[in-house]
Amino acid sequence: MTMETKRLIRAFVVDDDQNAAAMLRLLLADYSVEIVGTATDANEAASEQILALEPDLLFLDVELPSMLGLDFYSALRPLASPEMAVVFYTGYDKYMLEALRRQAFDYLLKPPSRDELAKIMTRYYEHRLSSVQTVLHRKKATLPPNVMIVKPTGEHTVVRFQDIVFFRFDSDSRLWEVVTTDERTEPLRRRTTADTILAYSADFVQVHKRYIVNVNHVQRVLDTQIVLSPPMSHITELHVSKNFRHSFLDTFYNM
Repeated sequence: MTMETKRLIRAFVVDDDQNAAAMLRLLLADYSVEIVGTATDANEAASEQILALEPDLLFLDVELPSMLGLDFYSALRPLASPEMAVVFYTGYDKYMLEALRRQAFDYLLKPPSRDELAKIMTRYYEHRLSSVQTVLHRKKATLPPNVMIVKPTGEHTVVRFQDIVFFRFDSDSRLWEVVTTDERTEPLRRRTTADTILAYSADFVQVHKRYIVNVNHVQRVLDTQIVLSPPMSHITELHVSKNFRHSFLDTFYNM
């Protein structure tokens, strides 16, 4: 049985050079990008596809049979999702300045290299992350209610939702425990399972069989390392395991 990898970013490619388009598709696979559509010319059919599919990224060749990709994008931009980012994609650097004037997210020269594409995708993920942080600030007014923690002794403690940073499974006591912003650790009653915690809020996301994080406290992800926001940024024990990586990143970048 094979497992399908969930793609986090949806892209559309407009390029009349089939070899270049195939190379771009191959390189983008390393960045959890799904190519949702392609076109070989800047025409009405391509425009309709892009507007219908609403990709996150548009890789657009500049010199196309019918018209310049620059002009095609200028006509498309007012109709497209404001979140769609365009990367002009061409064998010539002479269009770079004009691309920037047309509000391009970036500019990629053919043939695409791994290093240059890596820089673009790093910038794009950072751009997505900054958007996530803006949304998180807006969400503060609609946070879930406080959480009632029931300890193994039967004692009840109320913890504010925004103070919960992550949950950790203690292999010695065989209990889940909650870690708060003041670095207090509270063990949970024995009947508490990962499913119990995850059912409370969509913001509680499992990243490892022993860890569940409150994504509101995640500042960024460096490979497998989760970097928390201050005052918990010094904590280094949180890592995303392979089994949970795609579901975690999908939640984190699409909040």
